[in-house]
Amino acid sequence: MLGEKLKAQRMSLGLTQQEVADHLHVSRQTISNWEVGRNFPDIPMILSISDYYNISLDDLLKGDERFMDKMKKDAELVKRTNRRKIFDGVFIVLLSLTVLFAFIVSRIPDLPNQKLWGMLIVGIVFSFSIIRFFVVIPKDDKVSGKYAPLIIPKSFGVGWAINPYHPLGKVLLIGIFVAIEVLIFLG
Repeated sequence: MLGEKLKAQRMSLGLTQQEVADHLHVSRQTISNWEVGRNFPDIPMILSISDYYNISLDDLLKGDERFMDKMKKDAELVKRTNRRKIFDGVFIVLLSLTVLFAFIVSRIPDLPNQKLWGMLIVGIVFSFSIIRFFVVIPKDDKVSGKYAPLIIPKSFGVGWAINPYHPLGKVLLIGIFVAIEVLIFLG
């Protein structure tokens, strides 16, 4: 629908795809992709297109379900990214304080239950990282949610992770946590 409107407006103004592309500083192929509905322009580009074609945003965007779905997904991604940044900042502060606390505790020779302090520190860091996953990744996410496989790509960054939404993933994560705690206790 949006693509059809873009093409109709371009043609009514007697412009070629290349002329529009040159004005908007994109490739001709990008204009073609928009017009056939292969992909959509982002919001800043929609504003530029609206100005260039002299068509209101309301007229341009209304009625295109696919575009509106894309906008909703983009908004959710921005929210998730912002939540991740907040959690990552808190996690870095928490990790720094934990390392500082562990350093101080390790320098106190007569501290009772010194191994338990290490276990507590690992428990706090592990718990926070799991909570972060559940807050940042929606349960219904197809890539990392409850329908995703046991091993998933990291939500942000490079690498792989165990999916805590997966039933076996929960067992593995708890097992890893218990194994680390036992190693600290026995070490």
